Amino acid sequence: MSLLSDILKNLGSDVNKSKSPRDTHGPIVKTGPTAGQNRSRNKDGAWRKKRSDAGKKR
Repeated sequence: MSLLSDILKNLGSDVNKSKSPRDTHGPIVKTGPTAGQNRSRNKDGAWRKKRSDAGKKR
């Protein structure tokens, strides 16, 4: 019985792990220091946006 419960615990932990944007084929960053890499996600799962002041003079 303990073997079955161990297997079920391991299955449950894999479900909660989120995949990397590279694995999910997320959008590619076009400009900036991370150009060419996959865009990352926010905590709510939405793709991160660039800052509104990116590329502007101070």
